Amino acid sequence: MDEQIEKFRNDRSRLNERILAKENDASILKRVYAMDTFAYLDRNAGLSAKQKEMLGLVSSMVLRCDDCIKYHLERCFELAVANDEMMDIFGIANVVGGTIVIPHTRRAIEYWELLNNERDFSAPFAETSKRAKYEELMLQIKSMLEGLTNNISKMATIVEVLKSNIPYFYWVGFYLSDKDRLSIGPYQGTHGCIFIDYNKGVCGRVASQRKTIIVDDIQALNDKQGASKGELHISCDARSQSEIALPVVAKNGNLIAVFDVDSLSKKAFATIDQEYLEMILKEHF
Repeated sequence: MDEQIEKFRNDRSRLNERILAKENDASILKRVYAMDTFAYLDRNAGLSAKQKEMLGLVSSMVLRCDDCIKYHLERCFELAVANDEMMDIFGIANVVGGTIVIPHTRRAIEYWELLNNERDFSAPFAETSKRAKYEELMLQIKSMLEGLTNNISKMATIVEVLKSNIPYFYWVGFYLSDKDRLSIGPYQGTHGCIFIDYNKGVCGRVASQRKTIIVDDIQALNDKQGASKGELHISCDARSQSEIALPVVAKNGNLIAVFDVDSLSKKAFATIDQEYLEMILKEHF
């Protein structure tokens, strides 16, 4: 772990313990801390936890509180805020706060890069943790989609719930079946490919074969395909390291779409991801 990250976390934890120690009788501060925690919770109503942390980061940058900025950067990272989203956050903070925020932006981007270099998106998610998270999200998705019949609306909702709640999900989206090719549908992340021919790349092969494909190492797949670019994998974002793509099939057997997820970590997806994602797609399409 980088020394700067470790020092910040250790100091924050140590000093919070001192402030809230029993002998201090810090009743007012405890209420403030509790209110702060409650304010950023994801309560399945109003703003998501991810959106709240984005707002908290902008506010901290405008107020020029470097410790607050680091804290919200860590929370944004845990909630899978993408790099392009972070650049927008920095931009808004500078527009609102003015050029005096620039030095804080320099330190913020340095810390953001350290977080990206030091931490593995999928590491905290052992099979048991993944299972518990998927079980929770399946219930959430089911309640949100109840009575909904429009497939595009369903797709947009599923993308938002999964992208906001699973940290190793970097790019999440649907490619819609469009005659003899796929076209981009609802997604969150960096720009996706607009069209993908059947049998081309991971998603095109999933569309043709009607079978889920998991790619543990995208770079290795790119090396394998060599000069035949696009046969095995189409690169939309060079930062993606692993991928899972699943067919979305209607009750009548027709292909509706391909659901695609990329991660910034190698080997992020396992059979448990396939199991739960296939259940979600089967239940709602």
